[in-house]
Amino acid sequence: MKKTIIIFITMLTIIGNLKGQPETIWQLLMDGSIIRWAYSGGDEFNGTQLDNSKWYTCGDGWNREHGNELQYYLDNNIVLDNGILKLVAKREPGYYDVWRFDGGAHVIQKYFEYTSGWIQPKMKFKYGLFEIRFKLPVGKGLWPAFWLYGGNPNEEFDIFEYKGETPNKIHIDMHCPNGCDNYNPSGLYPYNFGGWVTASGNFSDSYNDMMGEWGPGACFWYLNGQEFAVWWGDLNYQENIIANLAIANDAGPFEPGPDNTTPFPAYFEIDFIRVWTRLDCEQTITISNYNQAVTDPTVITGQNINVSNMTLSQGQSLKLIATDGITIEPNTTIEGDFEAKIVECPGPKKKEENFFNQSDSALKIISSIEPDSINGNNNKQAYANIENPPLLYIKVFPNPTEGKITIEFDGKIERNIKIEFINSSGQNVFSKDNITEKTLNIDISHLPKGIYFLKGTFGDKSVSDKIILN
Repeated sequence: MKKTIIIFITMLTIIGNLKGQPETIWQLLMDGSIIRWAYSGGDEFNGTQLDNSKWYTCGDGWNREHGNELQYYLDNNIVLDNGILKLVAKREPGYYDVWRFDGGAHVIQKYFEYTSGWIQPKMKFKYGLFEIRFKLPVGKGLWPAFWLYGGNPNEEFDIFEYKGETPNKIHIDMHCPNGCDNYNPSGLYPYNFGGWVTASGNFSDSYNDMMGEWGPGACFWYLNGQEFAVWWGDLNYQENIIANLAIANDAGPFEPGPDNTTPFPAYFEIDFIRVWTRLDCEQTITISNYNQAVTDPTVITGQNINVSNMTLSQGQSLKLIATDGITIEPNTTIEGDFEAKIVECPGPKKKEENFFNQSDSALKIISSIEPDSINGNNNKQAYANIENPPLLYIKVFPNPTEGKITIEFDGKIERNIKIEFINSSGQNVFSKDNITEKTLNIDISHLPKGIYFLKGTFGDKSVSDKIILN
């Protein structure tokens, strides 16, 4: 491959993003510093059917014999409806084919009272920010979840699990082959990690945004931009994202099961799933003699990325994201899922401006201390207050645009926010200061077509992105 192929792949990426997800997001930390995250996977679910080039579904072999859940997964229970993916649970009693593993693999017929839906992306991930916007059903026994699973060995990051009989609570947890409770390098925070947290309202009333951040040494949980839990430890292996709607069993985990009051059909509604990778804007990355292992990250970022003598086998995935350039030498074999793209990096600092506060009416976690608490110890805090926690996520989309730009602010607005559009001649063509809205809609359709720069200033820090107006 030559560098011209990278340019072609980047153009394909831009075309694919016309559906509306942000290409990058800005993360404002407590100390005012800004971290850049680049979009590295996911789906907006804007089509009329699920994109099978991205997703495995129930028909791809996920129905296996088990005694702890009551549902049978069917592709018919995955519905796209006006930009919303719905995993549908139904009461459809009958005998269905399942795989049994008892010294060999064979299919048997087994009775199930209910059917439901499951999706899992074909790409695995190691590290990132995993985001879902969702609405959950009410009803005894309904058990939707959004989680990451590493297979063998059995590592698992439960971003949330939920039961329909407690619509204001979610459950978070970690699972490791040798027990996640032993992962406590600082010795400062309590373990038996995992448990229920209580929100300020019901997850069935409206759509909410939840993120799980997986990095080396720690995982974080966020609801509508609010960080409410952290687990100190490392997951070592690439993992799949899974969204599913299970039906609990009275005799199994997350009991009770459904009864005659449980409404069917029931819906786990998903507006989007997005995966973000932390963007390195300064380092030159050299990838040489590369054969991917299951412990390797699947997304690599840098200012410049140079690749030589790389083999990406069938069934493997790798994305390269750079801020300046990507060079791939001809001695490279790519049979797996590969993508490369160029994105912008944060801009320079700006003078300090005034701070201000805003009340936030979005659903938030109000209690993480339950009888079955998040840390198994009622007299200690359920999460660690990290030294420099995130305050605010800023998402800008679509890019390219036909003239309408949406900017979303998730989290706490505690600094003066200013948004500016600057044309290629350096002239300011739009400016708004002292922003308090959680969503800002801007119409630039009257401007000449071409390249613009969107600049966001947050107190004394600023960041910028290139915007293409078609």
